[in-house]
Amino acid sequence: MTGPYMYDTSLERNGARQLAERYDGAAAIEWDGHTVHPMYSAPLGADPTVLTLTLLRAAPPAGLLGLGVGVSVLSGHVALEGRRIRGVDVWTDALSGGVEVEVCGAGPDAGFTITPVWMTGDGATVSWSGNYGVVIERSPSGRTLLRCSTGVGVPDFGELVVEMGVSVIETDQSRYRGALYDLGVAMHGRGDIDQACTLWTQAADFGHLGAAYDLGVVCFRQGDLIEAERWWRTAADHGDIRAMAGLAEVLDRQGNSQEARVWRAFASGQTQP
Repeated sequence: MTGPYMYDTSLERNGARQLAERYDGAAAIEWDGHTVHPMYSAPLGADPTVLTLTLLRAAPPAGLLGLGVGVSVLSGHVALEGRRIRGVDVWTDALSGGVEVEVCGAGPDAGFTITPVWMTGDGATVSWSGNYGVVIERSPSGRTLLRCSTGVGVPDFGELVVEMGVSVIETDQSRYRGALYDLGVAMHGRGDIDQACTLWTQAADFGHLGAAYDLGVVCFRQGDLIEAERWWRTAADHGDIRAMAGLAEVLDRQGNSQEARVWRAFASGQTQP
């Protein structure tokens, strides 16, 4: 198979380690000029979240019976037909028409991961082995593109390409935190910064990203870089692009230029957190 994501086979012929042997936990690695992740991961907020997964391309290596992605939840669950399960494998037959997966967090450390999975000729479901990995990009529509390589053969990130959208299901809690945020905006407009920050802190504690971002702005303007970093990191970790750019600025001022470059790349869409 060919394409822009087919890597140099000479690396394997010369005895280089397979990708699975190169990963150090969840950290990405650099491979042939591209950033390759062992998985896609993102935190979950307080409300149920729907992942929309749509197949854009599938070109499985010869001998495989199936190809797909595995969705797993840390400190939470996948809601499936009235059941709560830790994870689910979604195969290309379901992905081809687009599929929605509801994931729910159950604590402050909740998050979800997506990894490529494949089924071997003897019917075994496999992941986390060989030359598997994910190149993460943004689609023209702003959604996330997952370019996945199975562990079979040389790395080829054109084997499975999936577009992912993320949406939060509105709940009574989300409406409450939205009201807190809006009231904080009104207080800020009247010049009552302290009251605005009190309301925004309550909203942010309930998972309102805009409140976390605005708190970071206030702290930054007041010269409190530690608190600005805390609030902007909270929002950036949940995908707020404005907070990513602000966090990069704070990190630069704190002398952490290496991490600042990473967040600036996230903010510009060059790669995905």
